[in-house]
Amino acid sequence: MARLIGLLDHESTEIAEDAKGELMSIGGEVVLPLTVAVRSLDYFGQLSAIEVFEHFGDLAAGPSLIGLLDSEAATVREWAAGAVAQLGVPEAVPALRAAYRRQRAGGDELDFTEAVALRRALTVLGARQDVLPPLAASLLVPAGSWDFAWSAAHLTEVVNDLADHDQAVLYFQLWTAADGSFYWQNHERLDQTLDVGLPWPHVVEAAREAALIEAAFVVPRGDLLATIEWVDHADL
Repeated sequence: MARLIGLLDHESTEIAEDAKGELMSIGGEVVLPLTVAVRSLDYFGQLSAIEVFEHFGDLAAGPSLIGLLDSEAATVREWAAGAVAQLGVPEAVPALRAAYRRQRAGGDELDFTEAVALRRALTVLGARQDVLPPLAASLLVPAGSWDFAWSAAHLTEVVNDLADHDQAVLYFQLWTAADGSFYWQNHERLDQTLDVGLPWPHVVEAAREAALIEAAFVVPRGDLLATIEWVDHADL
């Protein structure tokens, strides 16, 4: 087992992936040794370890995952946030909040994947609440594991409803539903940076304008869904 854990850091990603697969095949007894070793692993090894922890869903991995939330690598912090949310580790809330404060203090954008993962983890663990206005809530459609998804035909309505309730829309994504799966669809983007240093009402309106311009290029179809990422003033 120790040999396989060491191979998670192998310079050959193929060998590292094979080691990860073998660890998963052994069973849950790999979790405790991996929690001891994970901080000594390099970047790729830590990401592989997080996947092993998620695979087994053992809360014994919680303290190690919390420790990874202060990693120097943004992707490790992001994956660790996703894992503590998936496993349901409420003790991670203070570390998640600290990681989010560091992310904001570092000047990174609100739509960076790390920021999104940290906010979602806080929400899942009950330390943050999404503001979902009534109209947007009434238009939700079931879509697999997503909490919030809408028919693309209602995209403009939902963007406006969120903005009308002081929520800043960071971006939306489009997905085609087929055979019980969802496939990401590209769409026209402005690639515009949101200036969150402005007064919040200006931020909300700038975000609304950008989202509506992008939404104007979307041709709705019955199988086309939209997911939206938005933030409240409190998320600053």
